[in-house]
Amino acid sequence: MDFFLALFPILVVLIGMLVFYRSGSFVSVVGWILAMFVAVYYFKTPWNVVWGATLTGIVKAFGISLAVIFTMFLIFLMRETGALKKIIDYVKGIARNKEEQTLFIGMGFGSLSTSLGMVTPAMFPPIFLLLGFSPIAAIGISILCYDPLTSFALFTIPLTLPSKVAMAFGIKPPNIESLNDFIWDYTFKVTVLLPVISVIFAFLMLKVVGGKEAIKKNWKAAMISGLMLSVSALVIAGFRILPVEIIGIISGLITMLTVYFIYRRNNTQEQSKSIFNKEVFIACLPFILLIIISLIVNIPTIKMKLENVLGQTEVIRIIADKKEDLNILGNVWFWIMVVSFISIFILKPSGKQLRNVFKLWITRIWGPFLAYSLFFAVAFIMAWSAMEVVNGKLVPSQYFAQYNMDRIIGITLANVFGPAYPFIAPFLGLFGAFVGGSETASNVLFAKIQWEATLSTVGANAFMWIYAAHAVGGGIASAITPSKITNAAATIGVGGREEAQFIKAVLVPVLLMCAITGAMTMIIVYL
Repeated sequence: MDFFLALFPILVVLIGMLVFYRSGSFVSVVGWILAMFVAVYYFKTPWNVVWGATLTGIVKAFGISLAVIFTMFLIFLMRETGALKKIIDYVKGIARNKEEQTLFIGMGFGSLSTSLGMVTPAMFPPIFLLLGFSPIAAIGISILCYDPLTSFALFTIPLTLPSKVAMAFGIKPPNIESLNDFIWDYTFKVTVLLPVISVIFAFLMLKVVGGKEAIKKNWKAAMISGLMLSVSALVIAGFRILPVEIIGIISGLITMLTVYFIYRRNNTQEQSKSIFNKEVFIACLPFILLIIISLIVNIPTIKMKLENVLGQTEVIRIIADKKEDLNILGNVWFWIMVVSFISIFILKPSGKQLRNVFKLWITRIWGPFLAYSLFFAVAFIMAWSAMEVVNGKLVPSQYFAQYNMDRIIGITLANVFGPAYPFIAPFLGLFGAFVGGSETASNVLFAKIQWEATLSTVGANAFMWIYAAHAVGGGIASAITPSKITNAAATIGVGGREEAQFIKAVLVPVLLMCAITGAMTMIIVYL
């Protein structure tokens, strides 16, 4: 019963989307309300802690939710002024058919963009729609292209931030002496598991676009692009050739070039008709500025200075001793906002065009913002369940060991699977990312649970592999994360039915990828 009730809010979310075709924003509200009530009335959590967890989740989600809404503004502005159409026409000259466009933009540019902190579910759907893709395919590719290198998103935050938190929790696997050791070992083990998964994602993208026929005709290109994306990341991580923070950028660029030359080789007599002229450059300038600014802002020394500019003025108290530093100037959402503002002067919309942009933007941002915020809130409600405020500090209550929702889920799975626990580890990552809306949230919130479960099943030596499998499972989860699906659907003006159709199309492949990741982890752990 404890295990079922801990999962109950998430089960309701799944049923709401798959069976009743409700949007991610709607089910996020339902899931949040259910999570609050089961936390208070069954898992012995005071209301003030639940409200504090909710506020923390909303604030924690700013890094994603605000990035999403300002990316939507930028995309709507580029579409209204015709800049997006100029880019699309140029891309059509480089990548001529839908399958090539899928691999070039999806596997290559999607991974590069994700690594730079761009939000592809907000950015790409209108692009694919203008390329002639169906709404379902536009949503699908925009979400799936976020997945193959999700662990390297936003300059590898899903790996570096959880590493810091894990060591702060006192998690210290054998042979890990420093934070740098933890990050590199964690990154390497994640990349070892990626080649098979990345290839499957390439095939899945083709299936969403053109079914089995698309896979049959383009399987070689899909396999090569998936391998180039993941193996290049594996080589860089294994030999520590470049900083961890730029692995995804380099791998995405290599994949774009690979796809381009694969199709040019197959069509040697075809010459590109696209000309990169001044008009195309101006149309691309918002993206170019975003890439340049993202690179500069995320240089460690610059990022640290930006985060400290506003000092304590951007630190807010949540509950008891829990505070959140907004780090406004060091967050990518702020610079997307800046680029969006600058782009108004670059693209020079008319008064009517600008009014249309604002009208559409205000109409469509609430669904994605609500979904990201409330799914993060649910994640923190579960993590803080059975905690209380004592002497001005948030601490585990006397019921924590028995009633914390995350502990119940993790330990129940460990008890059920025992020595086979490495197989189930990526499914816990899938679950955590589904709840929290991101792999980062999953890796942070479940670090201690994975550590305890690993110690009680296969021993500390296996932890880094199990934690890596958890991260890969969290990356795979992006394909069915309601907040991302709602975000993608909102940018092209479709709703719950299209969201449900996409989830149904990818749910079985997602579970299969987690099973493959679990099987690989089992083999590695017991070799």
